[in-house]
Amino acid sequence: MMRTNRLMGVVLALLGLSGSTGSAQSVLANLLERHGVQVKGGNLEAAFDAHAGPTVPLTPGAFATPIAILTTSGARESDRADAAFAFAILAGRSGRAASPQELAAAGQALVVMIASSDRRARITGARVSGRLFAAPFDKSGVRPVVPAGTTEGLYALLNRDSQVEQLAAMDAIGLLREASAVSSLSERYQFYRQSGNRALAGGALEALARIGDPSSIDVVRQLTGDKWADGKDATSLAVAFARERLLRDGSIATIQQALEDKRRNQARGYLFELGAPVP
Repeated sequence: MMRTNRLMGVVLALLGLSGSTGSAQSVLANLLERHGVQVKGGNLEAAFDAHAGPTVPLTPGAFATPIAILTTSGARESDRADAAFAFAILAGRSGRAASPQELAAAGQALVVMIASSDRRARITGARVSGRLFAAPFDKSGVRPVVPAGTTEGLYALLNRDSQVEQLAAMDAIGLLREASAVSSLSERYQFYRQSGNRALAGGALEALARIGDPSSIDVVRQLTGDKWADGKDATSLAVAFARERLLRDGSIATIQQALEDKRRNQARGYLFELGAPVP
């Protein structure tokens, strides 16, 4: 821990996080690229969206820079968001590459982000929390400890007016397999369907599929041949994911086909979750 603290002190000095933080994005992008992650145009969020991961073994202190930015009071919200994406990319799904201490430090910072007055910080905090603390479907490995306040923060985000924030909250709640949300998500799914909101209905269905409660099986079974499975948008792919996750009906072929269209990132995420090969 002492070594980590010294590394963080060096990072803060180099970035000047007590004031200007203009170099944070480039420093984080360089960090990822040293570990084999391509960051086009310094866009860390795009690398996160593409489910990029390190191809070069992590070196000691690899998490010091993103943790320093996440936890310092002098960091701007935009830099904090980039640091959150960088940490998630290096740590991988369920935070497997990070130590429990590193994961806990990042997790507490994300709880603060979810409650931030900054909209992008709230969305980023939710999305990254879902990825870092995701519960594996196959129960492989040890499930990371979800930081106190995460679930409450996500429920608060779910009740905001912004559709994007609601989708981010449902994304994370599903990845955390939060069983207490099943009833609320089921009601939301039915309401969104009846009101014709495909995006939010798809988000609720996706979360229900991830949680995998037996009560959701009949809901998904009713989607066989349903018009909501038509088209090539995010919702139709969420239907395929729900069917494959809960019914194992061969809908994985539809997900694999989506790797060739604009939904490739969404498809890659689903394949990772299902434990299927991802090109």
